[in-house]
Formats: sequence, structure tokens, C-alpha cells
Amino acid sequence: MTTLTTTLMAAGGRRRVLPALRGRLPGRGAAAPGGAPGGPGGDDQHRVHRNDWVRSGPATAVRSALQRAVLHPLLTAELRLEVHGAERLDAIGGPAVLVANHSSHLDAPVILDALGPRRRRRVAVAAAADYFFDVWWRAAPSGLVIGTFPLERRGGRGAQASSKLLADGWSLVIFAEGGRSYTGEMRPFKKGAAYLALEAGVPVVPVALRGTYEAMPPKQNWPSKGRPRVSVTFGEPLRGRPGERAGDFTPRIEEAVAKLLANS
Repeated sequence: MTTLTTTLMAAGGRRRVLPALRGRLPGRGAAAPGGAPGGPGGDDQHRVHRNDWVRSGPATAVRSALQRAVLHPLLTAELRLEVHGAERLDAIGGPAVLVANHSSHLDAPVILDALGPRRRRRVAVAAAADYFFDVWWRAAPSGLVIGTFPLERRGGRGAQASSKLLADGWSLVIFAEGGRSYTGEMRPFKKGAAYLALEAGVPVVPVALRGTYEAMPPKQNWPSKGRPRVSVTFGEPLRGRPGERAGDFTPRIEEAVAKLLANS
């Protein structure tokens, strides 16, 4: 995602976009707005660059334009993208937590492109605070182009940032494995996404990504040649059952993603 967002910023006119929004940029070393879902505790010594400004009206308009004019043509030129079940999100009528398997920096751009312009306008993508938000020159482009927000993988001060986004009507994309798979095989899911969905009372949409690992595995910064096939499959929304805890909801989400993968 880092190389792709750099390309997008260059194509979109970084020298024009960032100065116009500079008044909204936080100062260096701002504290993270919230940590990983799942409760208090953890390392509060880690500091990240906040990017709340990327969800402002002007930044959202810029992001939408960049995604239409640059992201979609770029992905279309490099990949053969197949999308299944995106219409299932239309019946939800509010925010949701989209939970997908994760093995490539292509995953977030591909999900956004699969959603289409209308559905992705109010979608925020969870990204590792210690990687994408440690310096401004990663935090600003990834936030402006992809719509990322910082998520603490090592623990933090709870789920304030994520919960606030859901309360404000933003859907979230969360990679529940906690990081990319370096083998392409799906790893066990962490409980954060389930915790958020149960707390906010919103559904979880399982998402299966097939082919992104082969198209651009970890340590590769650009998609492989030959326009590899990539598929995105959106499953039926899942809702928490009465009295269900995150530890029980998480296996149901993981099973749903695994079944979508097996059939994609």
C-alpha cells in the first residue's frame, strides 16, 4: 500500500492537495486517538500522528476524486479484479465492520475499489499505528488516499477512535489477523473487530480476498506482471446474538471468511 499511495499522491498533485489541508494536519508526535479494540492497558509510550482531518468534508472530496481518477484505473491496469456480493451492503442501512483476511498491501485498495464510489465514501480502513502512523509522510498520504486511521496492534487505551467512527456513521475495514500473513494462509482472528461490532450494535460483513498474496506478496512493492486475478467476495452480514461475547462472535466471523475463501 505504501508504494501505491505514493504513486496516487504524485498523480493527484501532492503539492496542491497537502498545502490546502495543512491547517488541519496535527503536530508531530500527537498521541494516538485510541488503541486496539479489546480493553484498556498496553503501551501508552508509543506515539503516532493523528489524522482525524482526513475525514473532513474537503479531504473526503479529494479522496473520492483520487480514488475515481487514479486508484480505479491503476488497479484495473495491474489486476483482473472480480467482485461478488457487494450489493449485500446496501440492505444494512448504516455503518458496519468489514472483516477480511490479510496477506498483501493490495488488500485495502482492492476492497475500496470493489465497494465502488458510493459505498466507500464513508469507509475508514484500520492501519497499524506503529507502521503507517509513525511518520507524517506515511500517515498523511495513506489517510488521504485510502482513508486509514491508526489502530494500535500492541494494545492501547481501548477502542475510542474506532467506536467514535462507527458512532459518526463510518464503516470500518479491519483485518482481524492483526497483520499480513507471510504465507498466504489465513491466521487466527483477534477479538477486536467482534468487540467493536458488539459494542456499537452494528453488523459484521465477512470479506474474502483471493489472489492478493500471489499478486503482491509481502516485501513486494508493486503487483506482479500479467494482470493477476484477484477476487473480492462480500458475505452475508453477521450480527451478535443476545448476550454473545467477542470471544464467541470471533470464531463465527472467522468461519464465515474461511468459507467464502474456500468457495471463491
